[in-house]
Amino acid sequence: MIKNSGSGEDMTKSRRGLALAAAAVVALVVGGPVATTAARATDSRVAASDAGQDASPGVIRATPVAKVAPLDPPSAFGHATVLEGPAFGPDGQLYFVDFTAPAGKPKILRFDPRTKAVTPLYTDATSRFSSLQFSPADGKMYVTDYDNGKIDRLNPDGSGFTTVFSGPVDGRAMVPDDIAFNKAGDMYLTDYQGSLKNPDGRVVRLDAQGTEPIVLQDGLSSPNGISFTPDFSGLWVGEYNLGRENFFTLAPDGKSFTTGSVGMSANVGRGGFDSNSVDSAGNVYQVVLGSGKILVWNQTGDLIATILIPQQPKPEPLVSNLVIKPGTTEAYVTVGGDNGGYLYTFRALAPGLPQPGGKGA
Repeated sequence: MIKNSGSGEDMTKSRRGLALAAAAVVALVVGGPVATTAARATDSRVAASDAGQDASPGVIRATPVAKVAPLDPPSAFGHATVLEGPAFGPDGQLYFVDFTAPAGKPKILRFDPRTKAVTPLYTDATSRFSSLQFSPADGKMYVTDYDNGKIDRLNPDGSGFTTVFSGPVDGRAMVPDDIAFNKAGDMYLTDYQGSLKNPDGRVVRLDAQGTEPIVLQDGLSSPNGISFTPDFSGLWVGEYNLGRENFFTLAPDGKSFTTGSVGMSANVGRGGFDSNSVDSAGNVYQVVLGSGKILVWNQTGDLIATILIPQQPKPEPLVSNLVIKPGTTEAYVTVGGDNGGYLYTFRALAPGLPQPGGKGA
């Protein structure tokens, strides 16, 4: 059952919308050889005829699970569906958001991996959710409202909608994209702002109550994905415009970065670094929006695998986010394009980390 918070203003255009619209128009089909330095063979190989890829160790093909959202109506983001934020809840179900859903249509949904049933949980007229995670502080789901600069909280059934943060940080409005929680429930957010000419994106920390905002890092070019290392001592942060994966070490109190460096980078063509994830071995999975692929590096920066979303019979290049089920190697990917929204699955290289607020295997 959808919970509705009422009406509001029209949805706004954003820089990311322009990028997504371009990606949808291009409808890239993955092509060309994949360069890998795989440390081991994987459990699946891509046929040489699939999307022009060469079959080789280290190339993993994801498989479709279910279509979970229709093609959303045309908007400032192009005529495409973009799904985001897959996260396992306390009930073992998979939750995600529809970034391009129009007013009144499901914006937060739940997927049952066993039955493949999709349950709409929440809608409203004004929000545009770009990520979803569960907090270890209260077991509730938190979503980032990209258009309105807010962090909202809901119960797992979609009830109890509450805004826990809104407003400027250091005098500037937020464009919250992705969110990650530490063990105490403090929130770490990418502020998706900045361009090649004016890199003014940020990483921002809020406490578990959504207060005490701190800018941990600025000078970034559209920071997007953000994930903790297995021991929560550092964060991997991707920059969409640069195809760059940054590593930041946290101070013991989690309120500042002590070091920062560019860990990895990649040639992404007309795509960009969207969300990322980390498994229990410390491997970093970086989604490349617009390319239909996910790059996987180990923690020393070696490219060890490329996960491909098959682009036949119809292209679905808007690969946006992924989650690895805690304690297992069962991974799910949110995928979109001009054919609607889908979930795909693949076998990760190592088990997923216990997800704060979520359920293990």
